[in-house]
Amino acid sequence: MKDVSIIIPTFHFADVAKQVLLSALQQTLSPKEIIIIDSSEDHSIRDLVSALESEIPINYQKVAQSFPGEARNLGATFANYEWLAFLDSKTIPRSDWLESNFDTLVSNNVDVVFGTTRYLADTGFQKALRASVFGMKDIETTPGSIIKKSHFDAIGGFREGVRTGDDMEWRQIIKRSYLSCITPKRTSLTYNELPKKLLPTLKRFFIYQLHTSRVDIQNTSKNIMFSFFFIFLTILIPKWNSIVGWEDSMLYLPNITKLYVSLLAVLTIFALVIKRDLLIRYTNSIFGFATVISAFILFFFIATSWNEKIAGWVEDSVWYFPHVTKVYISLALLGSIIYRGIYFPLKNGITLTELLPLWWLKVGLLGLMLDVAKAPGYVLGALLKIFSK
Repeated sequence: MKDVSIIIPTFHFADVAKQVLLSALQQTLSPKEIIIIDSSEDHSIRDLVSALESEIPINYQKVAQSFPGEARNLGATFANYEWLAFLDSKTIPRSDWLESNFDTLVSNNVDVVFGTTRYLADTGFQKALRASVFGMKDIETTPGSIIKKSHFDAIGGFREGVRTGDDMEWRQIIKRSYLSCITPKRTSLTYNELPKKLLPTLKRFFIYQLHTSRVDIQNTSKNIMFSFFFIFLTILIPKWNSIVGWEDSMLYLPNITKLYVSLLAVLTIFALVIKRDLLIRYTNSIFGFATVISAFILFFFIATSWNEKIAGWVEDSVWYFPHVTKVYISLALLGSIIYRGIYFPLKNGITLTELLPLWWLKVGLLGLMLDVAKAPGYVLGALLKIFSK
């Protein structure tokens, strides 16, 4: 029998926290204790715990407002048993979650088993949000994870001081450590608390991206410095020869923009064909973000300068494209909408029948708005990272 302490950080949401707690108490493999770290501003969670009758001890701790990582770390200090299992106040575990994940841990002879969460949706907006961001596949999560307390202490627990991203960093630290780990194929938990309105969702994604960008999941500081250099280079190169004085200058470089574009194309093909793992690895990094922005700036410059530089504003020229800038911007937006509205949902378990005939457009537009909301949070968070310890 495994002696396990379940740790649940809470911050309001008493109704769904009750479902989480009841499910934890009714597991087919009973925990030895449940530790609740409550940073709510009211007493709703405390009243919920007081009203429950359970043979399993519930250690309720009221604390000042804390981020999830801080609450989990504090919960671990109160744990009295060999194993730690993590939940949160809005992810409801299956009744056999503990038993099933322990079986996975033993049968695969690993040190850590992560959780897998399926996102649920009721309203039309929630379904569009799920299709655009999460999909119908199970997602690896820290809630649902099981680890020995000694291993948890050895790797240093969760990063504190950030609202989100600490859980992803924690899992990546484990994957890079001496510990062996596995993510079950079976769903561990369900989440049914997706936002129901647009503006709070955009605000939430901005704030989350602000905190996520500060988490040093990769070598963030180096990525930031390279990103600014890369963006600066992309803006500078097309204007280089006009700055130095064209052919009369010793710094004049013929066909510099074409060479730069060719180099970007070669690197892109190399990443897609030869080193796809590099592309995947850096997709969510500041390096990847800067690459996308730099490419957009470069092609925007080409589009806005095309008729002047290539066609010489001669409308009868074969190279003249009417409204080339408007066409470019429209194609860029359409490409983003198609990616977020069709490709991403299909890749993550949403069926084509669900997306057609026009549902994909709503999903894609929502995804585009979320990307726009995240961008300033990401950049601002990156800037804050430079000045943080």
